[in-house]
Amino acid sequence: MEELQTFIEQIKKEISNGKSDEEIFLSLLPFLEKDPQNGGRLADAIVAIPDRKTGRLLRRMLEVSREKRVRKIIKRSLYRLSSKGIPVEDILTGKESPVLRPLQGEPKEGFASGIDYLGHRLLWLIIPHPGRGLTVMHGIVSDQEGMVDFSQDEMNRKEFRSFFGEIQKQNPFPLVTMEPSYIAFLFTQAYQINLDKKGTPPQDYLRAKSEIESIKKDYVRPFIYSILQADDVAGDDRLLRKGGDLLKADLFSSWRIEEDQIRPYADEVWEAEESKIIINQAQKEVRLQGIYQKALTELFSGERKSLYQRRLEEMAYVLLKVGREEEAKISLAAAMDLEKPLNPIQPNPFLFQLVVKSIFGLLTETQEKKAKEVSLIVKP
Repeated sequence: MEELQTFIEQIKKEISNGKSDEEIFLSLLPFLEKDPQNGGRLADAIVAIPDRKTGRLLRRMLEVSREKRVRKIIKRSLYRLSSKGIPVEDILTGKESPVLRPLQGEPKEGFASGIDYLGHRLLWLIIPHPGRGLTVMHGIVSDQEGMVDFSQDEMNRKEFRSFFGEIQKQNPFPLVTMEPSYIAFLFTQAYQINLDKKGTPPQDYLRAKSEIESIKKDYVRPFIYSILQADDVAGDDRLLRKGGDLLKADLFSSWRIEEDQIRPYADEVWEAEESKIIINQAQKEVRLQGIYQKALTELFSGERKSLYQRRLEEMAYVLLKVGREEEAKISLAAAMDLEKPLNPIQPNPFLFQLVVKSIFGLLTETQEKKAKEVSLIVKP
């Protein structure tokens, strides 16, 4: 059992590092050949990795397995993967691939990071060309500014692994695998924001635009809804109440409302804290709650609410891909609650905590800055 779990962790890491499914499969072969039943045990456990490469690994296992019971488990795992929304080729057509099949080109790959407090994230699109290596497209997109940066490079697989590994070390967020057609969709969305704002997109993107658009599919909803069932999350008060706790998680630690937006409310909180008119803690708490509610109403009554809904949906996917399913459901529950009008009696727990965190974070920084300025004054 311990050996099996080691292989599962190894597969997760190799998928995250951009290894092809064929390379991963070859690394698994000694384990599969050691005991025919290992294939069944691995097939049953590997479904915990919701990724297209998982499906392709299962198909390769099916091709090499001759044990009837093991083949049945592999097929069942493919169905389980399909039910999670992961595209899986039909295996019951009666025309399964032969064991000795012609060499096929490597599939396209996509990777995405989490989102920072400004709405920025890193996207990768990898397009293999048999005999010519890889076209590696990577860029930073913003849900408010559009395409911030974009580059296109030609690399071999070894160069890509090295480059990708360095980026992973530098990036504060994990890079997770994502459906290439959805990555292309996100790139084209960012480009459209550039056009709407009359901005100038990077020249490299304009050169890659036609190839990206040929890969893109149109998505009505964020990709997370093809993996997590909305009905399992919608209306779950337990998940929704935990929304504020997300801001304690490492992937949300940088999230805060921009200073220019939150400053007026931080100033009001400071005045309430220092007020000589408010004579007891109960009065002060009523005043503070009024400021928080005012901030929620004024900042999140329009487009900004939709912006944060989408950010939470995208972060739910990242959380799910790194194995944090409970937090992924909490993020999605908080996002789905934002489809409703703001409720002043029961505010969205995530947004409420975001307002409080942003206000007191700014006040703390202001105090620390003043303290440093005072300490730099040289007394005569």
